[in-house]
Amino acid sequence: MSVQLDDTTDRRAFLRRTATGLGAAATIGLASDTAAAQSEPDYGGWFDGVSNYEGTYDYTGQSEVTVAVGSEANGGYYGFGPAAIRVDPGTTVVWEWTGEGNSHNVVAEDGSFESELYNSPGETFEYTFESEGTYKYYCDPHRSLGMLGAVVVGGSGGLDSSAVEQPLLEAGGEGGNGGSGGGGGSDGGSDGSGAPVSFENGTLVATLALGLLSPIFFGLFLLLQGTDPAEPPAKTD
Repeated sequence: MSVQLDDTTDRRAFLRRTATGLGAAATIGLASDTAAAQSEPDYGGWFDGVSNYEGTYDYTGQSEVTVAVGSEANGGYYGFGPAAIRVDPGTTVVWEWTGEGNSHNVVAEDGSFESELYNSPGETFEYTFESEGTYKYYCDPHRSLGMLGAVVVGGSGGLDSSAVEQPLLEAGGEGGNGGSGGGGGSDGGSDGSGAPVSFENGTLVATLALGLLSPIFFGLFLLLQGTDPAEPPAKTD
């Protein structure tokens, strides 16, 4: 006994299974898009025209985060680096000056914090963010140039913060060490073995050398004058 399948029924079942699969895929895609949208806050146009804004970097899980003041951006050294970060409540953000781009400060748009104007490399200002929210800030002298930043407190998601480099801060630290070494070298350089030779030591060596050589020079002087230094001077009546 043979059983014949209903072609119409088979087609309907196939179409039903296909539609179910497509619907599930669309749901997954929508959820992924929603998660991506939630990870990047809406800054309301705050970063429009800011050249170094790439997105919000995720620094959650860290108790302290450093942001450069005077990063290369906006036609000069008029940027915060990174421009936007996400942190946990209770995190301390430390702004460190690079020494580039003249004087900068850090001013919260809502007035919750404000630093002094600094222009020296290594100057710092810090603030601990206790409450969740989005805190926008700027550099007062260079706000019109696009020197803007933001700290998002709470939530999760964002760009990988391990990819962030702070070349100006690293160079500043190395420059400080090099400056100390250079200060030691300015006293007179090195003797070739790496040990510095001071100006005072060099002067002492030169003085001793001249003291040893002076009898020789005196004898040469007498010879040039036609007098034998070993012959006693002639007596006169």
